[in-house]
Amino acid sequence: MTEPIWLKEVKCPACDAVFKTPRVKPSVLKVKSSEPDFHKVYEDINPLLYAVTVCPECNYGARNDEFDDKTLEYHPEILKMARAIKESKKNIDFPQTKETDVETAVKKHLLAIMFAKHYKPEDPLTIAGLYMHLAWMYREQGNNEKDREYLKPALEYYIKTFEKGSHIPEKIGVPGIMYLAGELNRMFGNYNEAVLWFSRAVKYDQISNFPNIEHLARDAWEKITEEKRKEGK
Repeated sequence: MTEPIWLKEVKCPACDAVFKTPRVKPSVLKVKSSEPDFHKVYEDINPLLYAVTVCPECNYGARNDEFDDKTLEYHPEILKMARAIKESKKNIDFPQTKETDVETAVKKHLLAIMFAKHYKPEDPLTIAGLYMHLAWMYREQGNNEKDREYLKPALEYYIKTFEKGSHIPEKIGVPGIMYLAGELNRMFGNYNEAVLWFSRAVKYDQISNFPNIEHLARDAWEKITEEKRKEGK
């Protein structure tokens, strides 16, 4: 039987350190359930714990695909930050092993967010996704307070994604970002804001290309109507 976790040798794009980092083989992942904010619960292995790579020497961090493929020659501020961490020897020395835990994954995500916020131009979609990972990891632990704590900046950065028109995944498109802004507002009880975003999503001129998003938006809209009815509003 193939091992589900393997150690990949990578080279840090910020400081050139070579190290090994754990990765999950996609073929072993099985989705057990999914939630309206796109959180997927997996059987056996939680891929979120392995979604970010961080250099143990300079602590430069990014989502795996970006760490592997992105060059930093046009991002002097990122290189300066990484160099300062390495020279100060205040880096977190992450172990090069297959074993990991939520605490380690959270630290890696927070480092990735720190660096992501210093890219010019900033990519709000990447930052939103990293915050969502943090919320989902805590949700799976039953920590509702931390879940909501990280959903708040995720919502902020999804709205920035919509406003700035940065790269948006073809799978969900612009209406998918609108839907997520609405769904997170709904989860926080901001019903009027949520309805505005759901309305934008279903009225989007190319919504017919995203039938799943349209269904989710309409379903969430109905939930709000039902919740308001129960509250007598």
